[in-house]
Amino acid sequence: MKNTIVLLLTSAIVTLGACKKEGPAGPAGKDGKDGNANVMAAKFTTMASTWKYPGHYALDYGNNQVKLHFSKYITKEIPEITKDVVDNGLVLVYMIPKGVHNWMPLPLSFQAASPSDVVHNFAYEYRQGTLTIHYYWTANTTGKLVPDGLETTLMPFYNFRYVIASGIMSEKLKESGVNLKDEQAVNRVLGGL
Repeated sequence: MKNTIVLLLTSAIVTLGACKKEGPAGPAGKDGKDGNANVMAAKFTTMASTWKYPGHYALDYGNNQVKLHFSKYITKEIPEITKDVVDNGLVLVYMIPKGVHNWMPLPLSFQAASPSDVVHNFAYEYRQGTLTIHYYWTANTTGKLVPDGLETTLMPFYNFRYVIASGIMSEKLKESGVNLKDEQAVNRVLGGL
C-alpha cells in the first residue's frame, strides 16, 4: 500500500512538473509564398508497353476538312481535369522528344530518320477525368500515302508534362499574353510549378 501511495505521488509530481507556463509570443515570421489551388502540374514517363493501338485521332484541317488518323495512344486518368476545366480552363501538354533536351509543346510534328517517308506527330485531347496522347504518322510529301508499320513501331521512353488551369487561371494566362508553347514562360506566370 505504501508503495502504491509513493508511486501515485511520484506520478503526480512528474506530471505537474512537466506543465509549463507559456511565455510571450515570439516575433511574427515572414509571409510565405501564396499557393495556387487553381493550377496543378505533373510529369509522367511512357515506355513501349504503355502505348496502345489502334487509336484514332481526328485532325481538323479547316474548311470542314477533318481527317481521321490511326494512332498509337496512351490515356491517363487525371481527376483534376474537371468539368470546369473542360468548359472554362485549359490543359497544356509538353514532351521531351528523343534526342532533345528541353520541353516541347504539343501538338508536335517532326521528320525523323526512320521511317523517313513520314512526319511523326504527337497530339493530345482531354475530357473530364482523362488525358489522351496520340502518336500518328502523316505523309511527308503531298499526294503520298502513309506507309504501314505504325502498329509495330517500337516507342522509346518519353517524358511528358501537363499543366491544368481552372477558368480563373486560364484567364490570367490569356491576359498575360504568355506564349503557351513556352513551358518555362507558362511556369513563370503560374508561379513556378
